[in-house]
Amino acid sequence: MKKITKLFWLGMVLISSISYAQNARLQVIHNSPDLAAATVDVYVNNIILLNDFTFRTATPFIDVPAGVSLSIDVAPSTSSSSAEGIFNLTATLAAGETYIIVANGIVSATGYSVAPNFNLNVYALGREAATSPTNTDVLENHGSPDAPTVDVVETSIPAGTIVDDISFP
Repeated sequence: MKKITKLFWLGMVLISSISYAQNARLQVIHNSPDLAAATVDVYVNNIILLNDFTFRTATPFIDVPAGVSLSIDVAPSTSSSSAEGIFNLTATLAAGETYIIVANGIVSATGYSVAPNFNLNVYALGREAATSPTNTDVLENHGSPDAPTVDVVETSIPAGTIVDDISFP
């Protein structure tokens, strides 16, 4: 009986590791300051993933299917389906990898002095924890559509310039 129980638990571990390998981890950050996109719905393969997702918010890391084509649609918050999308991105994420998608840019055709197009920027190698307990991992994303090229400078240690001449994507 003990042998059967051990085999059962071993099988469960193998099944769970196989199912985990079929997913990627994803965090979504809403960084589009356009009033027309202040609150949006996000669909993945025509199924709502984020309802009423607001500017300056981020999701926790979530599991999404890997190794398959994902159709990611951003739609107005009043949408009833992905067919009402204002932007679409098709991406295939690798199994076991962690990604961050950042919504940047402007949706409106008028009303902004600088109007870079709305986009979803996909960053691989996202981290849910620092690789070293004494360090902090940072993703640099210049997401301000009306700001000039900037430098990122760390001043508390000081480490100096971390990123030189970063501009809007």
